[in-house]
Amino acid sequence: MKSRDRRKGRVRASARPIEARADPAADLSKESGGARLDFFDRWFLPIALGILLVAAALRLPELALNPFHHDEGVNGFFTTNLVRNGFYSYDPANYHGPSLYYFALVSEILFGLTTEAMRLVPVMLGLLLVGLVFPLRRYLGSLAALVAGGLLAISPGAVYMSRYFIHETLLVAFSLALLAAVTFYLDRRESKYLLATAVAAALLFATKETGIITVVVLLIAVVIGHFYTAWRTPAAAARRTPGRPPPPPRPKSVWIEGVEYRPARRDGAPAGPAAALSPGSIPGEHIAGAAVVFLVIYVLLYSSFFTNFPQGLIDSLATFTIWTQTGEATQVQPIYKYLQWMLPVEAPILVLGVIGGLVTAIRAPSRLWVVIGLWAAGITTVYSIIQYKTPWIILNMLLPLALLAGLAVSEMWRWRRLRLGVPVVLGAAFLVSGFYAIDLNYNHYDDETYPYVFVHSTRDMLRLVDEIEATAERAGTGHETGIVFVTPDYWPLPWYFRDYPRAGFFGSIVETQEAMIIANVNQEAELAPRIEAGYDRVGTFNLRPGVDLVLYVRSDVPRE
Repeated sequence: MKSRDRRKGRVRASARPIEARADPAADLSKESGGARLDFFDRWFLPIALGILLVAAALRLPELALNPFHHDEGVNGFFTTNLVRNGFYSYDPANYHGPSLYYFALVSEILFGLTTEAMRLVPVMLGLLLVGLVFPLRRYLGSLAALVAGGLLAISPGAVYMSRYFIHETLLVAFSLALLAAVTFYLDRRESKYLLATAVAAALLFATKETGIITVVVLLIAVVIGHFYTAWRTPAAAARRTPGRPPPPPRPKSVWIEGVEYRPARRDGAPAGPAAALSPGSIPGEHIAGAAVVFLVIYVLLYSSFFTNFPQGLIDSLATFTIWTQTGEATQVQPIYKYLQWMLPVEAPILVLGVIGGLVTAIRAPSRLWVVIGLWAAGITTVYSIIQYKTPWIILNMLLPLALLAGLAVSEMWRWRRLRLGVPVVLGAAFLVSGFYAIDLNYNHYDDETYPYVFVHSTRDMLRLVDEIEATAERAGTGHETGIVFVTPDYWPLPWYFRDYPRAGFFGSIVETQEAMIIANVNQEAELAPRIEAGYDRVGTFNLRPGVDLVLYVRSDVPRE
C-alpha cells in the first residue's frame, strides 16, 4: 500500500508542469506574486461590476444639462424626420452612417423624442465600450483588463463623448466588439463568434466612414504582429543563434477523467490561437453565414430598410471619395494636435499607454498585445497625418491606449520592487481623470479651455430657448406661435423647436409679421427698417463662440 502511494506521489509530482486549462490570466498571477495577484482573479467580477456602475454614474445624470452641439442638432433633425415621416435617406456628401438614427428610433419608441432619449444611445454604447474590455480578461489578464476598463470608465473624453449624440462612441464601441469577436472566434472556433464579428463589422461600417481606417489599421497590425511576435519568441531566437540547441519541445496536453490539462506558460501569455491571432483554417459554412449576416445588416441600414434602395447602397460606396476630399479641405490642424489635445486631460491614459506600448515592443508578451500596440500606434499616426481634425476622434486612440495602460500597470505588479508603486500610480491616474471627468461634464461643459468643447453651443443658448418658450406661453398660442429665424447660424435650434410647426429657419432676412424674429447681431442694421416700431428688442444671446443672436418680439405680445 505504501509503495503504491509513493508511486502515486511520483505521478503527481511528474504532472506538476501540466496544469488544468483555466483562465490564462491566472498564469500571470503565478509568475508575479501568487496570492497577491490572485486577488484580482478572485474579485474580478465585483470590481468589474463596480467599474461599470461608476461609468454609468458619470454618464447617465442630467443628460439634457449640456446644450446640443451643432452636429447633435443635425442628428436630431434626421431622427425627428425618421420618427415622424418614417423615412431616412443617407447623404454621403455631408453626414455619417445610418446606425445612430435607427438606434435613436428605438430609444424614441421607449422613452419619447427627447434630448435624454437621444443621448441615451451613446451612453449605452459608451457603457458597452467599457464592458467589452472585461471578457478579454482571458487574453489580457485580470489586472490589465480591470485597469483598462477603469480608465475608460472615467476618461473625461470617453464620458463627454458618451453624452454626445454623435457617431464616435458607437464607432469605437463597434471597433472593440470587432476585435473581441475575432479573438474569441480564433480561440474557440465557434460559429457564433464569427457571426458576432459580422455584426460588429456591419455596424462599424454603417456608423461612420472612418470605420475603414480602423479595419485597415487592425489588419496591418495583425500581419505585422504575426511576424514580429514570431521574431521575438525564444524559439525563433534560438533558431537564429548559431551553435545554440533548439529549445525542448513543450509537453502536449493530456486528458484525465474528461478534463484537459495543458502545459503552464511562464511568460503570462495565454495559450491558444487567440493569443496568436492566427487565422488558420476557417470552415466555409462559417464564412458563408458571416457574409450573409454582414450583408443583411449593411443592406437594411443603408437602404433605409428598402425605402431608399438601391441608391443608399450606391451612396455608401460613393461616400469614400467625397469624405477624402472633405478631410483635406476643412478643420486643418497640425500633425501634433491630437497629442496636444490629450494633455493634460487624458494624461493618465496617454502616459501609461505609451509605457505599455514600449513593454509590448520590447517583450512582445503575446501576439494580441502586439496587435493592440500596433493598433494604438497606427490609428494615432493615421489620424495625425490626416489634416482634418476634431477632438472626438481622440476616442479612437484612447481605446487601444487604455488597453496598453492596463498592460503597463500589470507589468509593474510583476516586479516586486515596483509593486508598491501600483496603488500610487492608479490612485493618481483615477484622481486626475475623475476630477477632469466631473469638471468637464458637469461644470465646464461649454468652456473651450477643454479641448473636447469644440465650437459648442453655450448655456446662454438655452436661456434663449427658455425666453422664446415663455413668450409663446404669454402670447397664448403655445406651440402654434410663429417664430422666424433669419440668422444664417441657427443649429441646433431646430431640435429645440421641433414641436413648433410655425417655426421657420430661413437663414436670411424675410418679410414677416410673426410673433418673434431671431436674427444675428450683424443683421440688425439691415433688419431695423423692415420691422420699424412693430417689434421690441428683448436681448442678445450667445449661440456659440463668435455667434450672437438677438430676439425681437412683436409689440402686441404681452411682456412680463
